[in-house]
Amino acid sequence: MKHGPLAAVRVRAHAKVNLSLRVGGLRADGYHDLRTVFQALALHDTLTFVARPGPFVLESSDARLPADPGNLAWRAADLLWQHLRRDGPVRDVAVHIEKRIPMRAGLGGGSADAAAALLGFARLWDPQLPPSDLAALGRRLGADVGFFFTGGAALGLGRGDEIYPLADLPRLGVLL
Repeated sequence: MKHGPLAAVRVRAHAKVNLSLRVGGLRADGYHDLRTVFQALALHDTLTFVARPGPFVLESSDARLPADPGNLAWRAADLLWQHLRRDGPVRDVAVHIEKRIPMRAGLGGGSADAAAALLGFARLWDPQLPPSDLAALGRRLGADVGFFFTGGAALGLGRGDEIYPLADLPRLGVLL
């Protein structure tokens, strides 16, 4: 792997809340039709990517976070690696996730980390990759991953993966 000027990259993965959520009928693909308004929060995880020789390593400040292919950030690495037509398993990078978003709290922490992972890996492996390609890959990882490429306030339709940015909302505090 060629290590250009970027040997380390840091990306924030912001949490989200659903300000509204309407669940419609069951779709043919097994999902329900959704209409939701997402809002990004200041609360965030931080992912640090370090290019270095050897096997892929994923670690976290939270020992409960899986550091294996069950983790969405790991799956993002695999997906982008394959998209870039690289041979064999992911290698030559270590990722550390500093967890601040509570797990399984409905705040999109795993999806946010997946989107941040795609951004971080792309900066190391192919900085010319268009953000639209990354967002399309993200939607393959989860219905709300695409939102994290938009951030701010956005309308989510379909499975929640059709994202339409909205005007910024007034700054408010959120009690979780």
